[in-house]
Amino acid sequence: MKRFAFIAAAAATGAFAASAGEMVAFSDIDTNADGQVTEAEFTAYKTADGEVTEAEAAEKFAKIDADFDGVVTEAEMTAAMEAWKEEKADMDVDVEIDTEPDSGY
Repeated sequence: MKRFAFIAAAAATGAFAASAGEMVAFSDIDTNADGQVTEAEFTAYKTADGEVTEAEAAEKFAKIDADFDGVVTEAEMTAAMEAWKEEKADMDVDVEIDTEPDSGY
């Protein structure tokens, strides 16, 4: 029996990108260019394509707002994205595949 290890990081990263949104420039979300993203700015950005609900956007915003001050700085957003990347990378999966014919035993 041969063992093949498949790293699911690429798939998890792709799924993460879809759920978290693409890696966008902070300035794309900070529409008034004040250096902070409000929940309203974040929600407007996340819900623009119709794939994320306002409730989902609010939940994600709360996770990013590390100091709970109601705004997200570029540093908070960067830290959150790095943490999510690490979390997804930790989800590597080894899959065992039997490449020999079944002997019946």
